[in-house]
Amino acid sequence: MEPISISSMIGPFKRRSSWPSSFATALIGWIGFTVIIALIAGYSGPLGQLFLIATLTAGVHAIVLRLAFFRLKMDRGMTNGVLWGGLTAGLIVAGEMPIFAKVRDHPYLALITGVYIGMAVGAFLSYFYNDDRTIESEARAAGKPVDYGRDAHWLDPFVYGAVAYAVALVPRTFDVAVLAAVVGMIVGVIAAGVSHFFLSRWDNSAATIPIATAAGAVIGAPTGFLFRSYATSLVLPLPIEGAIAGALTFFVTSIVGRTLAARERREGIARAKPGR
Repeated sequence: MEPISISSMIGPFKRRSSWPSSFATALIGWIGFTVIIALIAGYSGPLGQLFLIATLTAGVHAIVLRLAFFRLKMDRGMTNGVLWGGLTAGLIVAGEMPIFAKVRDHPYLALITGVYIGMAVGAFLSYFYNDDRTIESEARAAGKPVDYGRDAHWLDPFVYGAVAYAVALVPRTFDVAVLAAVVGMIVGVIAAGVSHFFLSRWDNSAATIPIATAAGAVIGAPTGFLFRSYATSLVLPLPIEGAIAGALTFFVTSIVGRTLAARERREGIARAKPGR
C-alpha cells in the first residue's frame, strides 16, 4: 500500500485502504468477533480483559499485514488476503497464550476464532485496496477528481448498528450497553453489505426499504440469544429483542443507502456494478 502523505491524511478514513482505515478494520473485526464468540460460548465475566486482548491483537495484526502487504502479494486478490490474514493471526494468538490466561485456558477456541477473524481482516484489506484502486483509475480515465461516493461512508453502518441495538435493547447495565453496541456494529456491516451488493441492483428504490427491514428482523432474531446470560437486564424475550434491533439496523441502513445512491446518480459519480 502507498505510504501516507499529507494529502492522504485529509479525511483518511474516506479511503478504505489508508493506514487509519486498516487499523479500524482490524479493531472492528477483532473486538466484534471476539465478543460475539465469547457470548456464544456463554461468557458473562468482566469485559475489560476481552477488549484489551482483542485491541492489542488487532493492532499487531494490522501492522504486520500492512508492512508485509506487497511481499505477501495481498494486492493481487482476496485469496491471498484470506490466506495470510489467517496464518498471521494464528501465529499472533499462539504467541499470546503464555501472556494471557483467557487465551491459554481455551487454546483451541482461541486459535480457531483467531484464524477466522484473521481471514476476514485479511480479505477486507485486500478487497479495500483493490476496490479503491479501481475507483481511482475510473476517475483518472474520466478526467475527474477521485470521489469514493458511498464507499467513503464505509464506517457509518457500524455506528448505525451500534446505536440501533443500544436503543432497541434498552440496556439496564453498562455491560449490556457495550455488548449491544458491539453486536450491533457487526449486524450494521451486514446490513451495509446487503444494501451495497443487493439492494443497489434495484437502485436502492423505496420498495427495498421494507424488504430490508423484514430481512433485518429475521437476521436479528437469533442475535438476541447472544444476551442469554444478561436476560434479566432486558425487557422483552430474547428473539424479539434481537428482531427489533436487527429490523431497526436494516431500516436505517437501507434509508441511508438510498440517500447515498441518489446522490451518486445526481452527481454522476461513475461506479461499476457491485461485484466488479
